[in-house]
Amino acid sequence: MKKLKILVVDPNPIIYIGLKSIFRNSLIFKVVGYSESQDNIDDQLNQFEIDLIISDINYKQGNVINVLKKFKKNKTNIPIIIFTSKLNESKSVSLLKSGAHGFIRKNLKKKYIVNTIQEIAFSIYGNTELNKFTRLKNRFNFDYNTEKLNSLSKRELQVLKLFFRGKRNIEISQKLNINQKTVNTYITRVMKKLEVNSKADLYLLAKKHIKQPY
Repeated sequence: MKKLKILVVDPNPIIYIGLKSIFRNSLIFKVVGYSESQDNIDDQLNQFEIDLIISDINYKQGNVINVLKKFKKNKTNIPIIIFTSKLNESKSVSLLKSGAHGFIRKNLKKKYIVNTIQEIAFSIYGNTELNKFTRLKNRFNFDYNTEKLNSLSKRELQVLKLFFRGKRNIEISQKLNINQKTVNTYITRVMKKLEVNSKADLYLLAKKHIKQPY
């Protein structure tokens, strides 16, 4: 099986060395490139035919938001996983909405870092040896989450769709002609019904089941 080539973008080269060591004996991944800024990412992509980027939020020059915007503009389909020690719920949702495919905290243990990267990569590229398992897992998750989504009221579903499309609470309140506090109540209620613990998880679940209108 062809290994997925990883580019590490981080202001600290130690992170590159660490990830290269983690995946040294991997049958799935190979860390082949490193950049400490956004300036030479394009060169790395062309040189190594990168399949996956593991990136911090901020670089010595530029940041991942700029890269995500550029990728979206140029229709570059290389997935970016955020790997950082500075991540709050608001920031994580913003990054997901900007196009990031997931995020991992740097202080996690090695096995959790590997498992999370594998899970994200498999969801994007699939794996011949895991096709059957993946189909069954996705089928179960789809049925389970669809059932939970069907439990939402019409108004709760409206709030969820607007949240997923990047609308702020004040914009949702104006769109639906309800109070901002009521919007917060609906979002809290939706999270409870869908059994998610954060807005980032809520966004990821909505991403699987709600189609973007643009």
